Amino acid sequence: KLVRKVACFIMCASVKYNTRGPALIPRMKTKHRIYYIALFSIVLLGLIATGMFQFWPHSIESPNEWTVEKRSIHDVPVVKIPADSAIPERGDLSCRMHTCFDVYRCGINTKNKIKVYIYSLKKFVDEYGMPVSHTISREYNELLTAISDSDFYTDDVNRACLFVPSIDVLNQNTLRIKETAQALALLSRWDRGTNHLLFNMLPGGPPDYNTALDVPRDRALLAGGGFSTWTYRQGYDVSIPVYSPLSAEVQLPSKGLGPRRYFLLSSQMALHPEYRSDLEALQAENAKSVLILDKCTNLSEGIPFIRKRCHKNQVFDYPQVLQEATFCVVLRGARLGQAVLSDVLQAGCIPVVIADSYILPFSEVLDWKRASVVIPEEKMSETYNILRSIPQRQIEEMQRQVK
Repeated sequence: KLVRKVACFIMCASVKYNTRGPALIPRMKTKHRIYYIALFSIVLLGLIATGMFQFWPHSIESPNEWTVEKRSIHDVPVVKIPADSAIPERGDLSCRMHTCFDVYRCGINTKNKIKVYIYSLKKFVDEYGMPVSHTISREYNELLTAISDSDFYTDDVNRACLFVPSIDVLNQNTLRIKETAQALALLSRWDRGTNHLLFNMLPGGPPDYNTALDVPRDRALLAGGGFSTWTYRQGYDVSIPVYSPLSAEVQLPSKGLGPRRYFLLSSQMALHPEYRSDLEALQAENAKSVLILDKCTNLSEGIPFIRKRCHKNQVFDYPQVLQEATFCVVLRGARLGQAVLSDVLQAGCIPVVIADSYILPFSEVLDWKRASVVIPEEKMSETYNILRSIPQRQIEEMQRQVK
Protein backbone atom coordinates (compact mmCIF):
# COMPACT_ATOMS: atom_id res chain seq x y z
CA LYS A 1 0.00 0.00 0.00
CA LEU A 2 1.14 3.53 -0.77
CA VAL A 3 1.52 4.77 2.80
CA ARG A 4 2.80 1.45 4.13
CA LYS A 5 5.57 1.37 1.51
CA VAL A 6 6.81 4.67 2.89
CA ALA A 7 6.61 3.31 6.44
CA CYS A 8 8.55 0.24 5.34
CA PHE A 9 11.37 2.36 4.00
CA ILE A 10 11.52 4.32 7.24
CA MET A 11 11.89 1.10 9.20
CA CYS A 12 14.49 -0.25 6.78
CA ALA A 13 16.52 2.95 7.09
CA SER A 14 17.44 1.85 10.62
CA VAL A 15 16.64 5.23 12.13
CA LYS A 16 16.98 4.95 15.88
CA TYR A 17 16.16 7.19 18.82
CA ASN A 18 19.59 7.59 20.37
CA THR A 19 21.24 10.33 22.37
CA ARG A 20 23.51 11.73 19.67
CA GLY A 21 23.21 15.21 18.22
CA PRO A 22 22.98 18.71 19.63
CA ALA A 23 20.15 19.33 22.09
CA LEU A 24 19.37 22.82 20.82
CA ILE A 25 15.96 23.11 22.45
CA PRO A 26 14.29 20.72 24.93
CA ARG A 27 13.80 17.48 23.06
CA MET A 28 10.61 16.87 21.17
CA LYS A 29 7.79 14.54 22.06
CA THR A 30 8.09 11.11 20.48
CA LYS A 31 5.15 11.68 18.10
CA HIS A 32 6.83 14.81 16.67
CA ARG A 33 10.18 13.02 16.40
CA ILE A 34 8.55 10.23 14.41
CA TYR A 35 7.18 12.78 11.94
CA TYR A 36 10.54 14.46 11.35
CA ILE A 37 12.48 11.21 11.20
CA ALA A 38 9.96 9.99 8.63
CA LEU A 39 10.24 13.25 6.71
CA PHE A 40 14.04 13.15 6.51
CA SER A 41 14.08 9.45 5.63
CA ILE A 42 11.66 9.94 2.75
CA VAL A 43 13.57 13.01 1.54
CA LEU A 44 16.66 10.79 1.27
CA LEU A 45 14.59 8.17 -0.52
CA GLY A 46 13.42 10.85 -2.93
CA LEU A 47 16.98 11.98 -3.60
CA ILE A 48 18.08 8.40 -4.17
CA ALA A 49 15.17 7.90 -6.56
CA THR A 50 16.13 11.02 -8.53
CA GLY A 51 19.54 9.55 -9.23
CA MET A 52 21.68 11.22 -6.59
CA PHE A 53 23.45 7.96 -5.74
CA GLN A 54 22.97 6.09 -8.99
CA PHE A 55 26.73 5.63 -9.48
CA TRP A 56 27.48 4.35 -5.98
CA PRO A 57 26.08 1.57 -3.81
CA HIS A 58 24.88 2.85 -0.45
CA SER A 59 24.44 1.44 3.02
CA ILE A 60 24.17 2.56 6.62
CA GLU A 61 27.05 2.99 9.03
CA SER A 62 27.19 1.74 12.61
CA PRO A 63 25.40 4.23 14.90
CA ASN A 64 28.14 4.16 17.53
CA GLU A 65 31.09 5.67 15.63
CA TRP A 66 30.60 9.35 16.43
CA THR A 67 29.15 11.53 19.12
CA VAL A 68 28.26 15.20 18.95
CA GLU A 69 29.06 17.86 21.49
CA LYS A 70 25.84 19.07 23.04
CA ARG A 71 25.34 22.79 22.89
CA SER A 72 22.76 25.10 24.42
CA ILE A 73 21.02 27.58 22.15
CA HIS A 74 22.16 30.33 24.52
CA ASP A 75 25.94 29.87 24.08
CA VAL A 76 26.29 29.70 20.30
CA PRO A 77 28.95 31.86 18.64
CA VAL A 78 27.91 35.10 16.95
CA VAL A 79 28.96 35.70 13.33
CA LYS A 80 28.80 39.24 11.93
CA ILE A 81 27.97 39.43 8.21
CA PRO A 82 29.85 42.23 6.40
CA ALA A 83 27.57 44.49 4.37
CA ASP A 84 29.52 43.70 1.20
CA SER A 85 29.46 39.94 1.81
CA ALA A 86 28.85 37.78 -1.29
CA ILE A 87 25.29 36.83 -2.23
CA PRO A 88 24.69 33.47 -3.95
CA GLU A 89 23.08 33.33 -7.35
CA ARG A 90 19.35 32.66 -7.44
CA GLY A 91 18.36 29.00 -7.60
CA ASP A 92 19.65 27.56 -10.86
CA LEU A 93 16.54 26.14 -12.57
CA SER A 94 18.72 24.13 -14.97
CA CYS A 95 20.30 22.09 -12.14
CA ARG A 96 20.09 18.32 -12.36
CA MET A 97 22.04 15.66 -10.50
CA HIS A 98 24.57 15.23 -13.30
CA THR A 99 25.23 18.98 -13.60
CA CYS A 100 25.06 20.48 -10.09
CA PHE A 101 25.64 17.62 -7.64
CA ASP A 102 29.10 16.33 -6.78
CA VAL A 103 28.51 12.60 -6.52
CA TYR A 104 32.22 11.98 -5.88
CA ARG A 105 31.81 13.35 -2.36
CA CYS A 106 29.51 10.41 -1.66
CA GLY A 107 32.07 7.77 -2.49
CA ILE A 108 34.82 8.57 0.00
CA ASN A 109 33.42 6.54 2.90
CA THR A 110 34.16 2.90 3.59
CA LYS A 111 31.69 0.85 1.53
CA ASN A 112 30.43 4.13 -0.02
CA LYS A 113 28.02 4.94 2.78
CA ILE A 114 25.63 7.91 2.76
CA LYS A 115 26.54 10.44 5.46
CA VAL A 116 24.97 13.79 6.34
CA TYR A 117 26.73 16.65 8.13
CA ILE A 118 24.91 19.37 10.11
CA TYR A 119 26.69 22.70 10.51
CA SER A 120 27.12 23.79 14.10
CA LEU A 121 24.60 26.35 15.26
CA LYS A 122 25.63 30.00 14.93
CA LYS A 123 23.86 33.29 15.41
CA PHE A 124 24.27 35.45 12.31
CA VAL A 125 23.91 39.22 12.72
CA ASP A 126 24.30 42.14 10.33
CA GLU A 127 26.91 44.89 10.65
CA TYR A 128 24.66 46.66 13.19
CA GLY A 129 24.31 43.56 15.37
CA MET A 130 20.72 42.85 14.34
CA PRO A 131 19.83 39.14 13.98
CA VAL A 132 19.41 37.86 10.45
CA SER A 133 16.48 35.66 11.50
CA HIS A 134 14.48 34.70 14.55
CA THR A 135 15.64 32.02 16.97
CA ILE A 136 15.66 28.57 15.37
CA SER A 137 12.09 27.28 15.28
CA ARG A 138 10.92 24.27 17.24
CA GLU A 139 10.09 22.53 13.97
CA TYR A 140 13.56 23.01 12.49
CA ASN A 141 15.22 22.02 15.74
CA GLU A 142 13.18 18.82 15.69
CA LEU A 143 14.19 18.14 12.10
CA LEU A 144 17.90 18.64 12.86
CA THR A 145 17.59 16.46 15.95
CA ALA A 146 15.93 13.73 13.89
CA ILE A 147 18.83 13.84 11.42
CA SER A 148 21.52 13.81 14.11
CA ASP A 149 19.75 10.91 15.85
CA SER A 150 19.73 8.90 12.63
CA ASP A 151 22.31 6.53 11.21
CA PHE A 152 22.91 8.90 8.30
CA TYR A 153 24.60 11.47 10.52
CA THR A 154 28.31 12.23 10.75
CA ASP A 155 30.14 14.98 12.63
CA ASP A 156 33.12 14.62 10.29
CA VAL A 157 32.67 17.19 7.52
CA ASN A 158 35.24 15.40 5.35
CA ARG A 159 33.14 12.21 5.25
CA ALA A 160 29.87 13.92 4.39
CA CYS A 161 27.93 13.49 1.17
CA LEU A 162 25.19 15.99 2.10
CA PHE A 163 25.45 19.20 4.12
CA VAL A 164 22.51 20.61 6.09
CA PRO A 165 22.84 24.21 7.37
CA SER A 166 21.65 25.03 10.88
CA ILE A 167 20.17 28.21 9.36
CA ASP A 168 16.38 27.88 9.64
CA VAL A 169 14.60 28.69 6.35
CA LEU A 170 11.45 26.63 6.97
CA ASN A 171 9.25 29.74 7.06
CA GLN A 172 10.18 32.51 4.64
CA ASN A 173 8.01 34.98 6.59
CA THR A 174 10.65 35.09 9.34
CA LEU A 175 13.64 35.71 7.06
CA ARG A 176 15.65 38.67 5.88
CA ILE A 177 16.19 37.41 2.36
CA LYS A 178 19.48 39.09 1.42
CA GLU A 179 21.17 38.57 4.77
CA THR A 180 20.08 34.91 4.97
CA ALA A 181 21.61 34.31 1.54
CA GLN A 182 24.84 35.98 2.69
CA ALA A 183 24.90 33.76 5.80
CA LEU A 184 24.59 30.66 3.59
CA ALA A 185 27.48 31.83 1.42
CA LEU A 186 29.67 32.07 4.55
CA LEU A 187 29.31 28.36 5.34
CA SER A 188 32.68 26.62 5.21
CA ARG A 189 31.74 24.08 2.51
CA TRP A 190 29.13 26.14 0.63
CA ASP A 191 30.87 26.07 -2.80
CA ARG A 192 27.87 27.57 -4.63
CA GLY A 193 25.55 25.37 -2.59
CA THR A 194 26.87 22.11 -4.04
CA ASN A 195 25.55 19.09 -2.09
CA HIS A 196 23.76 21.36 0.40
CA LEU A 197 20.19 20.53 1.37
CA LEU A 198 17.73 23.23 2.50
CA PHE A 199 14.28 22.62 4.00
CA ASN A 200 11.41 25.07 3.42
CA MET A 201 7.70 24.54 4.07
CA LEU A 202 6.33 28.09 3.68
CA PRO A 203 7.85 29.71 0.56
CA GLY A 204 7.19 33.10 -0.95
CA GLY A 205 5.55 36.16 0.52
CA PRO A 206 2.83 38.67 -0.29
CA PRO A 207 1.54 39.62 -2.70
CA ASP A 208 2.58 36.94 -5.22
CA TYR A 209 3.70 34.07 -2.92
CA ASN A 210 6.38 32.43 -5.02
CA THR A 211 6.17 28.61 -4.97
CA ALA A 212 9.83 28.13 -4.01
CA LEU A 213 12.07 29.74 -1.42
CA ASP A 214 13.05 33.27 -2.50
CA VAL A 215 16.42 33.14 -0.70
CA PRO A 216 19.17 32.97 -3.39
CA ARG A 217 20.64 29.48 -3.01
CA ASP A 218 22.56 28.78 -6.25
CA ARG A 219 23.00 24.99 -6.61
CA ALA A 220 21.61 23.92 -3.23
CA LEU A 221 19.00 21.15 -3.25
CA LEU A 222 15.64 22.22 -1.87
CA ALA A 223 13.17 20.06 0.02
CA GLY A 224 10.18 22.36 -0.29
CA GLY A 225 6.49 22.38 0.49
CA GLY A 226 4.47 24.00 -2.29
CA PHE A 227 6.47 23.57 -5.49
CA SER A 228 4.80 24.29 -8.81
CA THR A 229 5.80 22.83 -12.14
CA TRP A 230 7.49 26.16 -12.88
CA THR A 231 9.86 26.10 -9.88
CA TYR A 232 10.38 22.37 -9.28
CA ARG A 233 13.65 20.97 -10.63
CA GLN A 234 12.59 17.42 -11.44
CA GLY A 235 15.22 14.89 -10.55
CA TYR A 236 16.91 17.39 -8.21
CA ASP A 237 14.54 18.99 -5.68
CA VAL A 238 12.17 17.04 -3.40
CA SER A 239 8.58 18.11 -2.77
CA ILE A 240 7.61 17.62 0.89
CA PRO A 241 4.28 17.99 2.73
CA VAL A 242 3.52 21.14 4.69
CA TYR A 243 3.63 20.15 8.35
CA SER A 244 0.37 20.08 10.28
CA PRO A 245 0.78 19.92 14.09
CA LEU A 246 -2.71 18.42 14.36
CA SER A 247 -1.58 15.33 12.46
CA ALA A 248 0.92 14.60 15.23
CA GLU A 249 -1.18 15.77 18.19
CA VAL A 250 -4.53 14.13 17.43
CA GLN A 251 -4.75 10.33 17.30
CA LEU A 252 -7.61 9.18 15.06
CA PRO A 253 -9.10 5.68 15.08
CA SER A 254 -8.90 3.58 11.95
CA LYS A 255 -11.96 3.68 9.69
CA GLY A 256 -13.25 0.82 7.60
CA LEU A 257 -13.66 0.82 3.85
CA GLY A 258 -16.85 1.86 2.10
CA PRO A 259 -19.32 4.78 2.05
CA ARG A 260 -19.26 7.37 4.82
CA ARG A 261 -21.70 9.95 6.12
CA TYR A 262 -20.60 12.58 3.59
CA PHE A 263 -19.45 11.88 0.06
CA LEU A 264 -17.48 15.13 -0.24
CA LEU A 265 -16.23 17.51 2.44
CA SER A 266 -14.28 20.77 2.48
CA SER A 267 -12.73 21.98 5.75
CA GLN A 268 -10.36 24.80 4.74
CA MET A 269 -10.76 28.29 6.12
CA ALA A 270 -9.96 31.63 4.43
CA LEU A 271 -10.52 30.33 0.92
CA HIS A 272 -10.68 32.67 -2.06
CA PRO A 273 -14.31 33.89 -2.43
CA GLU A 274 -14.61 32.38 -5.92
CA TYR A 275 -13.55 28.96 -4.66
CA ARG A 276 -15.93 29.12 -1.72
CA SER A 277 -18.75 30.16 -4.05
CA ASP A 278 -18.11 27.13 -6.27
CA LEU A 279 -18.04 24.81 -3.24
CA GLU A 280 -21.26 26.24 -1.84
CA ALA A 281 -22.90 25.71 -5.24
CA LEU A 282 -21.88 22.03 -5.06
CA GLN A 283 -23.42 21.80 -1.60
CA ALA A 284 -26.64 23.46 -2.74
CA GLU A 285 -27.02 20.88 -5.50
CA ASN A 286 -26.12 17.90 -3.31
CA ALA A 287 -27.13 19.00 0.18
CA LYS A 288 -27.18 15.62 1.90
CA SER A 289 -23.86 14.31 0.63
CA VAL A 290 -21.67 17.43 0.50
CA LEU A 291 -20.52 19.38 3.57
CA ILE A 292 -18.70 22.70 3.24
CA LEU A 293 -17.20 23.91 6.52
CA ASP A 294 -15.70 27.25 7.51
CA LYS A 295 -14.18 29.02 10.49
CA CYS A 296 -16.44 29.19 13.54
CA THR A 297 -17.47 32.67 14.64
CA ASN A 298 -19.53 31.85 17.72
CA LEU A 299 -17.23 29.71 19.85
CA SER A 300 -17.06 30.15 23.60
CA GLU A 301 -13.96 31.83 24.97
CA GLY A 302 -11.06 29.45 25.48
CA ILE A 303 -12.04 27.01 22.72
CA PRO A 304 -9.25 26.91 20.08
CA PHE A 305 -10.77 27.75 16.70
CA ILE A 306 -8.13 25.63 14.93
CA ARG A 307 -9.75 22.51 16.44
CA LYS A 308 -13.28 23.37 15.30
CA ARG A 309 -15.13 23.89 12.01
CA CYS A 310 -18.67 25.17 11.47
CA HIS A 311 -21.53 24.93 9.02
CA LYS A 312 -24.22 27.47 9.87
CA ASN A 313 -24.88 26.79 13.58
CA GLN A 314 -23.38 23.29 13.63
CA VAL A 315 -19.97 22.87 15.24
CA PHE A 316 -17.70 19.98 14.23
CA ASP A 317 -14.50 18.70 15.84
CA TYR A 318 -11.46 19.03 13.58
CA PRO A 319 -9.72 16.99 12.24
CA GLN A 320 -12.10 14.24 13.45
CA VAL A 321 -14.83 15.38 11.04
CA LEU A 322 -12.59 14.46 8.10
CA GLN A 323 -13.16 10.79 8.92
CA GLU A 324 -16.85 11.25 8.16
CA ALA A 325 -16.19 11.82 4.45
CA THR A 326 -15.15 9.64 1.54
CA PHE A 327 -13.48 12.51 -0.36
CA CYS A 328 -11.90 15.66 1.12
CA VAL A 329 -11.09 18.79 -0.88
CA VAL A 330 -7.52 20.13 -0.82
CA LEU A 331 -7.61 23.56 -2.45
CA ARG A 332 -4.77 25.96 -3.08
CA GLY A 333 -4.62 28.96 -0.76
CA ALA A 334 -2.27 31.92 -0.97
CA ARG A 335 0.40 29.20 -1.19
CA LEU A 336 0.09 26.06 -3.30
CA GLY A 337 1.08 23.66 -0.52
CA GLN A 338 -1.51 23.33 2.25
CA ALA A 339 -1.25 21.62 5.65
CA VAL A 340 -4.76 20.24 5.21
CA LEU A 341 -3.32 17.53 2.92
CA SER A 342 -1.54 16.00 5.93
CA ASP A 343 -4.73 16.16 7.99
CA VAL A 344 -6.79 14.53 5.24
CA LEU A 345 -4.38 11.63 4.82
CA GLN A 346 -4.15 11.13 8.58
CA ALA A 347 -7.96 10.84 8.67
CA GLY A 348 -8.03 8.24 5.90
CA CYS A 349 -10.03 10.50 3.60
CA ILE A 350 -9.24 10.46 -0.13
CA PRO A 351 -7.77 13.87 -1.07
CA VAL A 352 -9.30 15.74 -4.00
CA VAL A 353 -6.50 18.08 -5.03
CA ILE A 354 -7.63 21.23 -6.84
CA ALA A 355 -4.42 23.22 -7.27
CA ASP A 356 -3.12 23.66 -10.81
CA SER A 357 0.60 22.97 -11.30
CA TYR A 358 1.08 21.75 -7.70
CA ILE A 359 3.82 19.12 -7.28
CA LEU A 360 2.45 16.62 -4.76
CA PRO A 361 4.80 15.52 -1.94
CA PHE A 362 7.38 12.86 -2.84
CA SER A 363 5.89 12.57 -6.33
CA GLU A 364 9.17 11.01 -7.51
CA VAL A 365 8.56 7.91 -5.36
CA LEU A 366 4.79 7.85 -4.66
CA ASP A 367 2.07 7.08 -7.22
CA TRP A 368 -0.56 9.59 -6.12
CA LYS A 369 -3.05 8.37 -8.74
CA ARG A 370 -3.67 5.36 -6.51
CA ALA A 371 -4.63 7.45 -3.48
CA SER A 372 -5.99 10.80 -4.67
CA VAL A 373 -7.98 12.58 -7.35
CA VAL A 374 -6.52 15.63 -9.09
CA ILE A 375 -9.04 18.00 -10.70
CA PRO A 376 -8.14 21.11 -12.75
CA GLU A 377 -9.33 24.36 -11.21
CA GLU A 378 -11.39 25.17 -14.31
CA LYS A 379 -13.41 21.97 -13.72
CA MET A 380 -14.08 22.64 -10.05
CA SER A 381 -17.81 22.98 -10.67
CA GLU A 382 -17.78 19.42 -12.08
CA THR A 383 -16.07 17.92 -9.02
CA TYR A 384 -19.11 16.08 -7.69
CA ASN A 385 -19.94 14.45 -11.03
CA ILE A 386 -16.31 13.48 -11.62
CA LEU A 387 -16.12 11.76 -8.23
CA ARG A 388 -19.48 10.01 -8.71
CA SER A 389 -18.14 8.47 -11.92
CA ILE A 390 -15.46 6.56 -9.98
CA PRO A 391 -16.53 2.93 -9.37
CA GLN A 392 -17.06 1.96 -5.71
CA ARG A 393 -14.47 -0.79 -6.03
CA GLN A 394 -11.85 1.78 -7.07
CA ILE A 395 -12.90 4.13 -4.25
CA GLU A 396 -12.35 1.37 -1.69
CA GLU A 397 -8.94 0.61 -3.14
CA MET A 398 -8.03 4.29 -2.80
CA GLN A 399 -9.27 4.25 0.79
CA ARG A 400 -7.05 1.25 1.41
CA GLN A 401 -4.04 3.18 0.08
CA VAL A 402 -4.53 6.17 2.42
CA LYS A 403 -5.21 4.10 5.55
